[in-house]
Amino acid sequence: MKSQWLLWPTLLLLMYNCALSPISPPPPATIRTVAVLPPYNRTGDSLLVAGSSLLETYVLRSRPVTVGDVLAADIRAQLAQRGYTLVTPEAVEAAIGSQVPHSPQEAADVAARGKLEGSVLYVQIDRWEPSDETLHPRSVLVAVDASLIDATTGRVVWTAHLPLRPVLTPGAVTLGAAYTLASREVTKELLAAWGPERQPS
Repeated sequence: MKSQWLLWPTLLLLMYNCALSPISPPPPATIRTVAVLPPYNRTGDSLLVAGSSLLETYVLRSRPVTVGDVLAADIRAQLAQRGYTLVTPEAVEAAIGSQVPHSPQEAADVAARGKLEGSVLYVQIDRWEPSDETLHPRSVLVAVDASLIDATTGRVVWTAHLPLRPVLTPGAVTLGAAYTLASREVTKELLAAWGPERQPS
């Protein structure tokens, strides 16, 4: 019985180290330019972060913001901090229109048709939901897949899989705030192997 209690600290340390380690290998060193496609939300929930209240809809006329919007913005920001060149969201929209690819193959097809240069990053949101039903969720259950596709050849050159697990959201006072905090943490995990973030000059 005593030996079982001694195993717990070791197991916790292993779990902590696994959580910190990259979930995928680094992308090819030749990757420099990336177009981040709109993430595909397959949860069946709109995953609204902001813009759904009566005030925002009818008075401020603000556009609804979703987890996909926040995740794409976080990915672009963190890739830029790692020194990658980003295709602007406007250029991506001009190339693919309102299409949201539902698979890496569809992402390769729309990238080819839209003549996007460099590589395209396809992200799929498999699960994204609060881990409890309170007004101030302590964590968000998340599962995400990502693929980087060479826009010229259509070949997948990098993949990442973030299996279902809770992402802590300390200090979140609304569901939208919790989703935003979770997006930041998920992005850090997805891009952990893409090189260190550069300090702003």
